Amino acid sequence: MRISSLVIILAASAAAAASSVAVAHHSFSAEFDAAKPVTVEGDITKVRLVNPHSWVYLDVKNKDGSVTNWGFEFGTPSTLRDKGLAKEDVKPGTHIRIDGYRAKNGGAFGYSRLATFTGGRTVQTGGAQDAPAAKN
Repeated sequence: MRISSLVIILAASAAAAASSVAVAHHSFSAEFDAAKPVTVEGDITKVRLVNPHSWVYLDVKNKDGSVTNWGFEFGTPSTLRDKGLAKEDVKPGTHIRIDGYRAKNGGAFGYSRLATFTGGRTVQTGGAQDAPAAKN
């Protein structure tokens, strides 16, 4: 009797943990606007290589000289690693250009499709299955 209670508690805990991850995950179209492409360039200020989506933040100089800190959703850490992006590539202070799509809420957030580093190296950073296909 004691063992079956433990099994039930463990199963319920696992189900609760799995459902919280599922709730946190979303599709591209839930938050980003495919009709609003954006390209920004600046220096990385913060990096969060976490599941289910990594985030890279960068300071972008506006035309008026002010600076806006943008946040871009990247793919999972393992997907980024498979595409050739290492943790060392996205350290704070690194200059980067992001090509992606704006957030639907109009804020300084977006979905990163490609990241280009000094020297011209470009890495696919997005992993959403419903994101727009790259145009050649």
